Amino acid sequence: MRISFNKRKRTEYQIMFQILDALSKGPLPKTKLMYKADLTYVVSEKYLPYLQNIGAIKKDKELYYITEKGYEIRNLLETYIRKAEEIKKVLEELKRTIKMKSGDEGVKIKKENKVIKSDR
Repeated sequence: MRISFNKRKRTEYQIMFQILDALSKGPLPKTKLMYKADLTYVVSEKYLPYLQNIGAIKKDKELYYITEKGYEIRNLLETYIRKAEEIKKVLEELKRTIKMKSGDEGVKIKKENKVIKSDR
C-alpha cells in the first residue's frame, strides 16, 4: 500500500503572495504568520529574511508587519498569479481544440530549423 500526500507545489511568487497577504490583514508573530501562510519552518527561514531584505516586510520585536512596498508587491503578485491562471486555462483550451481538430497524431512542426514532434 502506498501513501501519498496531496501537498501542492507552490511557486515562489505564490509563497511570497501568501505571506504578504496574511500580513496585509495586520501584524503577526512568526508562528501565526507561518500558520496563516501555510509555511514550514524551513520555508519561513528562506522567505521572511528575503522579504525583509527587499523592504516588503519588517520585524519589530516579535511581530512582522507589511510595508508600503510590501503592499505594492502583494498587489502585483496577485495580478501576476491571476493572469498566469488565465493563461494556463487558455493554453489547456488551445491544446484541447488542437487535439480535437487534428486527426494526425504524428504532426511535426518546423521551428527555427528544428523539427519538433508533437507529444500528443
